[in-house]
Amino acid sequence: MLLNSESSQTSTVGRLTKIWAARYLPDLSILSIENDLSVRDKLQGTVSEQGRAYTANKLNKRLVEDRCNLAAVRAKNLYSFYKNSDLRKIASIAKLVSRIYLKIIEMYQDPSAIVLSSYSTPDKSFDQSSLAAWGLPKIDRLALELSPLLLDLQERYRVSQNWQSVGFITTQITLSNALLLEELTPLEQIFVKCYFKFLEEQVCLPWQRLCIAVRKYSLYSPIFEAVELMLSKLTRVSTRVYERWANAFPHYISHRGDLTDPKVRQSSIRDFDMFQAYLCVCLLEEDATVIEQELSAICLIVYGALNIPWDMTVEGTLLLMNEISTQLKPYHKQIAEPYLEMMTKTFSHRRFAS
Repeated sequence: MLLNSESSQTSTVGRLTKIWAARYLPDLSILSIENDLSVRDKLQGTVSEQGRAYTANKLNKRLVEDRCNLAAVRAKNLYSFYKNSDLRKIASIAKLVSRIYLKIIEMYQDPSAIVLSSYSTPDKSFDQSSLAAWGLPKIDRLALELSPLLLDLQERYRVSQNWQSVGFITTQITLSNALLLEELTPLEQIFVKCYFKFLEEQVCLPWQRLCIAVRKYSLYSPIFEAVELMLSKLTRVSTRVYERWANAFPHYISHRGDLTDPKVRQSSIRDFDMFQAYLCVCLLEEDATVIEQELSAICLIVYGALNIPWDMTVEGTLLLMNEISTQLKPYHKQIAEPYLEMMTKTFSHRRFAS
């Protein structure tokens, strides 16, 4: 979650920020654009100033508030600990979440971020190496603009360490993302998803905490090298582990579908990313308590509410820790080993039984 602390742009912070930013590039893999000029023209139109205004008009204030309220109701139905007496609290969270989305939609239209217009076209390869190339604001700007609202959201549970609220808010945003994206065309979704993913990961992944913790390390520190390697491969590792995990539970069906469902797949990979990010926090802070005090607390509540069998969490953790271990060089593996073992121990059958 967002932390209210400045992260000076040291070289290590800069390196992690670059990895962080790369997560929010538009995914054009679903399009056949190399030799299709019509698709290229549509892409250009979608991210032009007029195209963005057209997209934003679909996501108007009334619709955003309606979808966020609907997502809140659906999230409440998943969490048995929220009773009818909590409806006012839930409505308050939904209202705040809708304000965050409206701010994101405002930023999506910001002319200062729109560089891909009628006089600026992408090259033949549609290079995705820069957020600015697609008119997307840098993540530090996104974080700064959203900071007051995100900190307000954070305060809903931070003081009391209310992990039930963390789980609820995470689910609320995931469901809100899905409901709002349904209003858009596939091309519009490609670019709006970048912003929505940023919001979701501000709640789920401790990116800014990582950037703060890394400031004390040099570029040549073995701990920093291990963390940089892990973060650079984050989603690739998660995807590989997810495929094995899904194959291990072919008959599992959640309230959103089986493990082959695109939405289930996306949220599952995000969770594997979250586990890895928390592991990196442990390495940088040289302290594993965050696994027990935060990560496992959230997972016990969220996975329990979603009726995800604990043995699936145990198996997923084992697969993930083993895959991470194979990716690390011997001297990096030696540094990470205590935290890999702690993660495995925390997410175990014995832990759940206790």
